[in-house]
Amino acid sequence: MNSSHDGWATRIGLILAVASGAIGLGNFLRFPGQAVQNGGGAFMVPYIISFIVLGIPVCLAEWTMGRMGGKHGHSSPFIFKEYLKGYSLKITGTIGVMIPVMIYVYYVFIESWCLAYVYYFLIGGLDLGRTAAGNLAEQKEIISQSSDFFLNLTGAKENGASFESSILIFFLLCFAFNFYLVYRGLSKGLEAFAKLAMPLMGICSTIVLIRVLTIPGIESGLAVMWNPDWSTLKEPKVWINAAGQIFFSLSTGFGIALVFSSFLKKKDDVVLSSLSSASLNEFAEVVFGGMITIPVAFLFLGATVTSFGTFGMGFIALPAVFSMMPGGNLFGALWYLVLFLAALTSSITMLQPGILFLEEGFGFSKRKSSFILFLFTFSLCLPIVYFNKDFTALDIADFYIGTIMIYILASIQIFVFYFKIGVDRGVNDANQGSLIPFPGSIRFLMKYVTPWFLLFVFISFCYMNLPEYLDKMSPEKMGQIASNKGESVTDAETKAYIARYVVLGLVAVFILLYFTVSRALSKKSEENPV
Repeated sequence: MNSSHDGWATRIGLILAVASGAIGLGNFLRFPGQAVQNGGGAFMVPYIISFIVLGIPVCLAEWTMGRMGGKHGHSSPFIFKEYLKGYSLKITGTIGVMIPVMIYVYYVFIESWCLAYVYYFLIGGLDLGRTAAGNLAEQKEIISQSSDFFLNLTGAKENGASFESSILIFFLLCFAFNFYLVYRGLSKGLEAFAKLAMPLMGICSTIVLIRVLTIPGIESGLAVMWNPDWSTLKEPKVWINAAGQIFFSLSTGFGIALVFSSFLKKKDDVVLSSLSSASLNEFAEVVFGGMITIPVAFLFLGATVTSFGTFGMGFIALPAVFSMMPGGNLFGALWYLVLFLAALTSSITMLQPGILFLEEGFGFSKRKSSFILFLFTFSLCLPIVYFNKDFTALDIADFYIGTIMIYILASIQIFVFYFKIGVDRGVNDANQGSLIPFPGSIRFLMKYVTPWFLLFVFISFCYMNLPEYLDKMSPEKMGQIASNKGESVTDAETKAYIARYVVLGLVAVFILLYFTVSRALSKKSEENPV
């Protein structure tokens, strides 16, 4: 087996690397959108409960399982050899390799949007105009200009338009830089960059936060978070959305923490490290994501911001807001630099499990593994970038990979910890080398609450969302919906066919990776017979 992977140079480097992988666009874009649409400050009640019941236990389980399984290898198929065998091992190993790599395929495209916004804010290309507070007509005009800029930049108005937009240049730059850092390895690439990017992200976020909090009248925007609508807590979807946000925010189910912690030895801490990385993530999400985006958007745009989704909030509403602010170009550039760094640190971590799998499973060198993964991901990125009208391909890929499959992997992990390892044995193992003891309250939750809570969230999420996405793959249903709305039936049917092809493509990738993982496991068994 090739042993070119170098491990971690420092414990703080590992914590920052895992935290940087979790701190991404979900913190700065998705969280504010969820909070705005689910009762403002009231959303924090189910959010905090979900963090305690779901987030912390699953994080601790991932770190513990990774360290325990690290003796077999440092990629998902070999880590899970400690707990599974046969088809269950092959399927779980395949999911563990597929999720981070396939999320990277579309995530890097969104990352390029952030880099593009940094550039256009710096050169003044996003000077959308100024408006007086309360001038709704001018606000609507600025929002309209911001929307047109975003849709034209990303090629979301027509399939193939992204290939004629400047976004293609930013996409290629992001793609190349990701693989440059991956090629440098864990300690010299990801860890070194995380040590630089995380403080820089914090500094830029703090500057923007101070500017936002000193805007006259910002207290009216802050009131949205601190004067909650408690009536929303009666709605089940608010609780499901809160649990889902914790899930996405901590990158639970990505398998990244599992892979990274596999480099740790028995003498290395996992309890404090996992709690530290989770806390850093939550701090970034609540303090920077919540305190910047929501107050400033409400101050300038009022209650209309609740109509924006994640992309609309991040790339239409906020650019419009920065254009209305004094010094908006500078602070807009700083904010999108934060988003770019958050996205970049996340995307780098997504590539590491694939690189490690190729190195361990087939004995490839770092150069060969990087080249193979480069070609594989680039060929899959191009359809996502090309078929981007109304973000159809991206949306479908994100739902089935970035939602359904990570729920599945997280559920597998927590049930392996519960049934195969046993909570008591897992806690005892986690305490070895730990700088603090495993919290007794979390042990109780892992025994009696977390597995069933996770299962409930998964089933509820599927019940609420799966029918809609199944409809999106039906040309007949989408055509009928478009006809009822007076929209183009042909366009709706085309989007349905694209959605169908994306799902078929994902199935094909899974089958390919399944046989690849099976071959790697067999090869490893032949080299190291029991």
